[in-house]
Amino acid sequence: MNAHELKSHISSVKDTVKITRAMQMIATSKLYRAREKCENSYCYLKSLRSILAALSEDENLRAHPFLLPRESGKTTLFIAAADKGLCGDFNHRIFDFADAFIREHGADKIFALGQSAREHYAKKGIPLSNYYVHMAQEPHAFDAISVANDILDMFSSGEYKEVYILYTRTPSPSTQEPTAKKLLPVSLPALSERPEGCGNLLEPASGEALTNFLSQYVMAEIYSALADSAMALLYKRMTSMQQSTENGEALIAELTAKYNHRRQESITGELVNAGAAAFREEL
Repeated sequence: MNAHELKSHISSVKDTVKITRAMQMIATSKLYRAREKCENSYCYLKSLRSILAALSEDENLRAHPFLLPRESGKTTLFIAAADKGLCGDFNHRIFDFADAFIREHGADKIFALGQSAREHYAKKGIPLSNYYVHMAQEPHAFDAISVANDILDMFSSGEYKEVYILYTRTPSPSTQEPTAKKLLPVSLPALSERPEGCGNLLEPASGEALTNFLSQYVMAEIYSALADSAMALLYKRMTSMQQSTENGEALIAELTAKYNHRRQESITGELVNAGAAAFREEL
């Protein structure tokens, strides 16, 4: 590679490093907001769980279709992945986990979050109940509501016996655990989560009120999982872009050294040729 080609290559790598550094900074800034969303979703879900624990002795609640186990029916999964790559091994880990879960438990249909999940399971020939894009990195409450409505409508049809959400749990941004959580039938919390001195929590105490509350609870479970997954995705993207930037900077240093060496050889050659020409003229 000559000096001109090296100079062009250096310029190209510098442009790439500018992009990866910008993506790293964007992911870093979004990561702080994602962590705040996670914490808020945990608090909201914890409040709903305490209410559910307080209602756990209500016979009407225990007999609700969203809580009753089903002996027969199909299993469906909601799998949260990223829309695209540039996030390290984030997608590979959740797909490996989900594929192992499917082999062990089976799955008849899948709700796919992210273009990558849609393509992955389409290639495997597993039917998709629905798919969702553009919500993996920055999920909002209305995204969780949309997903919850689809899942609850499907579950209410009686065709399915259980629904799981598979996502990347993040106890801390740098600690990521692919996780499966059952959404339906709803599992009652432990009695230890029951608040002290609780009275009537649903007014009026009707079947419709129970259905609305349980629908809100499922939505909160989904939103909490989406917020967790988004934080994991952004952390992976931040570290992936940081590594790409560092690799690009190392490559620039290597190419610059080669370029300087080629330039030095070229200058030395020109000086030698000029000296030789001057010597011939003197002769």
